[in-house]
Amino acid sequence: MMDLVVIKDKAWQSMGKRLSHPDREPGYAYYHGQRVAKIALTLRELILPDEQIYDDVIRVGGWFHDVGKGIEPHWTYGALICQELLEDLCSPAKLEQIVEIVGSHTLRKTKEYPHYVKLVQDADILDHFGSQEIWLGFWHSAFRRETVDYMLEFYADSYEPNTKRVRDLLNYPESVAFFDEKDRFVKDFIARFAREAQGDLVRE
Repeated sequence: MMDLVVIKDKAWQSMGKRLSHPDREPGYAYYHGQRVAKIALTLRELILPDEQIYDDVIRVGGWFHDVGKGIEPHWTYGALICQELLEDLCSPAKLEQIVEIVGSHTLRKTKEYPHYVKLVQDADILDHFGSQEIWLGFWHSAFRRETVDYMLEFYADSYEPNTKRVRDLLNYPESVAFFDEKDRFVKDFIARFAREAQGDLVRE
């Protein structure tokens, strides 16, 4: 049995205050990992309700999937870091599965992965969209001192092709349904944002 309290503290120590991306807030990898774990477990309950046996592996794999962020390829280095950090905290079998999640989370649809890997892969995508997509967009633009027009230009030119490419990488129809809802939210927000950026008053 893994001590999840100790392991979560280990995640905080390694990622909680670290600046893993220059255009994201300190600790982003930690908080992103917490959300990814929760999303992956929610998907597991929905898609594979009888496979609770992997929940601890999914949770810890979600927490640590970006532990190597900032050192590219971060999934490869992350797997090595995870192996070292968790070596004394997990059984060899569970550690192997967690390391597999970390090392494979970006290598989507390159081969057939076990469900515990695919769930974290999908959760990782889902967390980057919806309200988090908007948050990341603002951080990105603010870091570069870009104007509103630059951000709107990105959504006009690049958002749709990127969204289609990423959507095609999802493993489960249920994940696609959540993704599509998040995509609708972003498009509705950006449409209003674009109007208000021109000084329009909007009453729905």
